[in-house]
Amino acid sequence: MKTTDDLRAALSYQSPSSTPDTIGMIAKGRRIRAARRAVAGVAAVTVAAGVGLFTALQPGSGPDQPVPPIAGGPPNPVLVAAISSTATEAPVQFDPLRRTLNVGWIPAGLGGQHADITPWQQTFGGHDAAYVNGGPDIGLVVTVLAKNRPLTDFSGGALGLPSSAVAKPTEPVNGGAAECLTDPQVPGSCSAIRWQYAPDAWARVSYAGSAGATPAQAAAVARRVAESVTLTKDQAVRMPFTLTGKLAGMTVTRTSTNIYSTPGFHGEAWSADVQLAPAGTVVKPDDDLYQIGLIVDVMFVPGDPSGRIKDRDGEPNTTVNGHPAWRAADGTAVIVFGASDTRSVVEYPGHHGDATTAYADVVLLAHPADPADWLPLK
Repeated sequence: MKTTDDLRAALSYQSPSSTPDTIGMIAKGRRIRAARRAVAGVAAVTVAAGVGLFTALQPGSGPDQPVPPIAGGPPNPVLVAAISSTATEAPVQFDPLRRTLNVGWIPAGLGGQHADITPWQQTFGGHDAAYVNGGPDIGLVVTVLAKNRPLTDFSGGALGLPSSAVAKPTEPVNGGAAECLTDPQVPGSCSAIRWQYAPDAWARVSYAGSAGATPAQAAAVARRVAESVTLTKDQAVRMPFTLTGKLAGMTVTRTSTNIYSTPGFHGEAWSADVQLAPAGTVVKPDDDLYQIGLIVDVMFVPGDPSGRIKDRDGEPNTTVNGHPAWRAADGTAVIVFGASDTRSVVEYPGHHGDATTAYADVVLLAHPADPADWLPLK
């Protein structure tokens, strides 16, 4: 079986310093959602098609086969925090308005990238561009938990995570105790790895995709990504809209952003959403964030200013600010087509508010097409 040094060499990856940072040193160098997107789509899918599937397709591709160099690079900078310092410990809660997760390296071949923040975890990942409709869900998921959160907080299914994973000790990641989450049917596999990135705080990386055609390659990708993960000084989450009025005073419980290098399921180049709870809400780990407040969701489809999803959105039945819109009969959801060339949604999933009134407090950027031009949410 390949050692860490062998895998690192295969990736043209320099060895870490003799005194690695226990939070997570950065490697040299540096998103799909369909309805309620994401690594919620990324991290909620149980993948029985992990490494074993690729091995079955490739005779002679066992874990002891040579690992060729694997291409990759830094993720989209809008979705991760830039390194300005490294944290000495993990917080007991994350602020959904502030990014602190940095991922320094990802494999080539992701068709989109995604970032998601709740008080209890930060997630980065994306589906592999080689995904075909009806095929196995393949891609990358990186999750860091807040301090003192249990391992059960990790999703039971994630891209690259074997469906019956067995934890086995492996070489440390940046000085932190680590475990391979192996497929018992594939000796030596390690397409998922979890480790203590800080005292009493765990992280996990899982991967299956075009850069992991063999168990050794998938293990190499997972480890290199893991070794590039750290927490850094917080930076504002940027969005294609800002919040005013009553919405500005509400509690942000989740932020989520997808940016695609190949068109998303609806042809979108990006989508972004925020979940809000009534002002002063103290969020608890068991809360259903989707139900306790409202959601603001914006999507951009190049060449289609309306962004209307024709097989899902209702026909426009009203106008909002001069734009065609669909409003639910009970008033708890509104979709506005064409404002700033986007499809923008306000919805109260728990059916306890007027979405059109809330929409007045959402200020779309005049020209949000390029995520690099987005502004801090509030």
